[in-house]
Amino acid sequence: MLYSPNFREDILFEPIKQGADSLKIISGYATHTMSSWHIKGIADKKLPPINITLIVGMCRFDGIIQAVHDGFNSIMSLNNTPKQSNFICQYVVKGAPIHSKVYIWEKGGNPLCAFMGSANYTQSAFSNQRKRINAGM
Repeated sequence: MLYSPNFREDILFEPIKQGADSLKIISGYATHTMSSWHIKGIADKKLPPINITLIVGMCRFDGIIQAVHDGFNSIMSLNNTPKQSNFICQYVVKGAPIHSKVYIWEKGGNPLCAFMGSANYTQSAFSNQRKRINAGM
């Protein structure tokens, strides 16, 4: 177990500094505002753009709000900018819903590090006001 008072930085940005070029996220719930904030944060920190693939796992069970779906589509439509991270979002709509929260970082197609815990890919889950215990590999 890893306790980190700055888990947001450790999970969402630090692997890029270690050379990661791709992030695969499986999250029960997610928001387009988090995706936008994350992509903007990468650019604001002057980190190289990465590929982000998000799988939202609870859509079959809870659905997805139209505004959130439209927000994800809007972010994906901006993927043609070389200085912006590439973003792909998919929904689990068949089979069992997935409530996992897994963040897998890759470098050149090979696993670099991974995190799992209780934080959905939402701004409230990654707020500095929250304390988290996360397992890292």
